[in-house]
Amino acid sequence: MRKCLTFALLALTLGLVSCGGDQSGGIPRNRTFILDCSSEGDCGGQIKDYKAFNPFLLTGITKTGWNFLFEPLYFYNAYAAKDNIIPWIATGHEYNDDYTEITVHIREGVKWSDGQPWTAHDLVFTINMLKDNAPKLGFSTDMQAWVAEATAVDDYTAHIQLTASNPRFMFSYFTNNFDNGIPIVPKHIWENQNPEEFTNFDLEKGWPVVTGPYRIKISVPEQRVWDRRDDWWAKQIGFKELPKVERLIYLPYMEGTKRVQNLINNNMDISLDLRPPNIQSILDANPNVTTFSGRELPHGYLDWWPICLGFNNLEAPFSDPEIRRAINYAIDREQLVAIGWQGAGSYSLLPLPDFPPIRAYTDQIQDLVEKYEIGVHDLSKSAAIMERKGWHRDAEGFWAKDGERMKLVIDIGAIFNDITPVLVAQLEQAGFDADFRMTPDSNTRMAQGTARAFLFGNGGSVRDPYFTLRLYHSRFVQPTGTHAERFWRWSNPEYDRIVDQMGKTSPDDPALQGLFRDAMEIWLRELPSIPLVQWYHRIPHNQTYWTHWPSLEDPYINTAYWHNTFLLLLLGLEPTDAIGT
Repeated sequence: MRKCLTFALLALTLGLVSCGGDQSGGIPRNRTFILDCSSEGDCGGQIKDYKAFNPFLLTGITKTGWNFLFEPLYFYNAYAAKDNIIPWIATGHEYNDDYTEITVHIREGVKWSDGQPWTAHDLVFTINMLKDNAPKLGFSTDMQAWVAEATAVDDYTAHIQLTASNPRFMFSYFTNNFDNGIPIVPKHIWENQNPEEFTNFDLEKGWPVVTGPYRIKISVPEQRVWDRRDDWWAKQIGFKELPKVERLIYLPYMEGTKRVQNLINNNMDISLDLRPPNIQSILDANPNVTTFSGRELPHGYLDWWPICLGFNNLEAPFSDPEIRRAINYAIDREQLVAIGWQGAGSYSLLPLPDFPPIRAYTDQIQDLVEKYEIGVHDLSKSAAIMERKGWHRDAEGFWAKDGERMKLVIDIGAIFNDITPVLVAQLEQAGFDADFRMTPDSNTRMAQGTARAFLFGNGGSVRDPYFTLRLYHSRFVQPTGTHAERFWRWSNPEYDRIVDQMGKTSPDDPALQGLFRDAMEIWLRELPSIPLVQWYHRIPHNQTYWTHWPSLEDPYINTAYWHNTFLLLLLGLEPTDAIGT
């Protein structure tokens, strides 16, 4: 007898998915998309926010729907060769001559899931709600800082008056790319609510009200299930076809070994990105699984998050740029990739992702990279700096001063547990008493500055370098023990001045090249963090039930489903109709 796979915690017992055809009102497996939650802290073991859907709360909100069902004004695809900006709810916008005013044009026919029209009033309400509740809501600080006034000219036209020139405002906040993009919420639902307490979840009332093509079927600690709604506005006005995925099942976060087994057994269609040995195990065991780069290295795609060894630059000895440079000389990046990642990746000498639009800038400063010897692995140069700064090797060969060793404990998240042991071994070989610490509160320690050294990514730039460079602006510096939005805690007034000028300069202005070079001269000289590797998402694409995944040949979007571009992936997938038995 043919048997159905048991593939989700409650899916079969609740009758949510049928084995072959549509049985008891269920949706067949080959029209169902199964994935795990991407956040261990918020859904490890269970989905903690299963009774909430407020995207503005600062903690505890998982990306199990809001990131793609509050549709944006625009999408951006960093992997496309051209036409990267994709108009969605907006049909276009214009700045005035000095980039202090914006007029936004809204597409007619967009509707919320309760049938109410999506208008410029929703955009304006969202901006003003965030302004009025800064800094207590996500995205609110930026809206308070940048928006002087937002008004609706009519139902399909919004006007935004900025506090200062900002040629990137629309791209920064209302163009969904990677983790970027402010969700726009329905005024008629939110206007009488306290946004700091509103859960935005009540199935009897039809909450959450969204614009995307799915509505919640069930939300419990064990899973969140979305079913397609065929009255999606984009289908009704002929803008887009309905996604072929009729049901989404989010399972709680699971450890890498469990993900591997579920993907081998076709119980999941995609998962959080995996470490190189794990994804290789899946490819070896299941011929239906592939990746963005097919079945070849690096088994994924370049992400926007190059990894650096960071420090609390307020605290000695790491507050000394010469000490940071001595550590830089101790690092062999090629070995990090070769051993830590089994060759599945590439190293980095800058905090910027190696995307083609960014390369147009970084290619122009390779002489500075060489001048400051970022990629030089030389233990003698490292030792020379340490000795000049008054450090001496103790009986066990570690650097010490006044009878105390220099301790270099690196805080990491679980995703770095492959390259970090290699890094620690290199540092110990150079005389640094190094170790690493992997705890659930690692991000909190970094934010508070109690983590003196750490590994973290630079999620900033995708088309010009400003967004990454601003991460090192002194406006983000907070005293040790105080929460900082950015962890680097480094400041340089001249660097700040240049970056502020970059922020006022259009990406199309040739002057941006010169400003970038000036800023990077300071950054590379001071080395507030040490670039290590480019980051790759090694995400499995299980083609047992779904095909037409994004790839190097057809990079219509990336496949990180926790990013704010997930809707484009769902719209691109096609069923294989190969029902498992």
